[in-house]
Amino acid sequence: MKLYNTSSIHTHTTFCDGKNTPAEMAAAAAAQGLRTLGFSGHQPLPHVNEWSMTEENLPRYRAEVERLRAEWAGRLDILLGLEYDWCTGPRRPEGFDYWIGSTHILRGPANGRLYEVDESTRQMQACIRDGFEGDTAAMLRAYYRQVVEVAQMRPDVLGHFDLIVKTNRDGCLFDEDGEEYRAIAGEALDACIELGVCFEMNTGAVWRGWRKDAYPADWILRRMAQADARLTLTADAHETAALRFGYERAAARAAAAGVRTLWVCTAQGWQRCAAE
Repeated sequence: MKLYNTSSIHTHTTFCDGKNTPAEMAAAAAAQGLRTLGFSGHQPLPHVNEWSMTEENLPRYRAEVERLRAEWAGRLDILLGLEYDWCTGPRRPEGFDYWIGSTHILRGPANGRLYEVDESTRQMQACIRDGFEGDTAAMLRAYYRQVVEVAQMRPDVLGHFDLIVKTNRDGCLFDEDGEEYRAIAGEALDACIELGVCFEMNTGAVWRGWRKDAYPADWILRRMAQADARLTLTADAHETAALRFGYERAAARAAAAGVRTLWVCTAQGWQRCAAE
């Protein structure tokens, strides 16, 4: 089995917006032949929502992952992780084996409202129309500015770099191949590469039917390859069946874009393997 197929570290459980308990995820990971399973529950957020952990259940999350770590010792390496979100402010998570830094939320400067960038096309249309007064480019600049700010905190993994495209079906929000979008995203990409972050190739939106291919886009992969940026495969799994969904196809896409090496998170640290 290829090394990249043995690790899944972007996962969610019933402690946040996942469908399965941590115990069910661990049992499935072992049955599927994984050697490393990382739990990355969504960090508690300062506003009410349906997808992040609460401050009250965060200690229970920690305790359950530590219990499973002990239970599966010698059979499956379990890591305690967290998915941090920009809107919680520049406070680096502490006390975790690793953390994923992501941007899921934008605040509209025109009305102060919070918009979830990956929730629905309708919400992003409202974000552009009401939050940014119809200025799509301003919305894109705000999103990628936040991505860079998260990267500056040096997360172990920078979550789904171009998540902003998730709800952009058939270019209904903006032209992903247009010069304006590529210039805005490309400037942020160069900044993140310069910071030396590990990007993820995330198959979650494909599993859930939002996209045909894993993040990031091919042109971004080519830029990463040219810069020899670090890249890891993740499934953003919200259920047991998705723990390493699409890894082979994603690795093939990365290799076709010129990526030679994939980085794999293990209990012994980060290891490298061939993308092919």
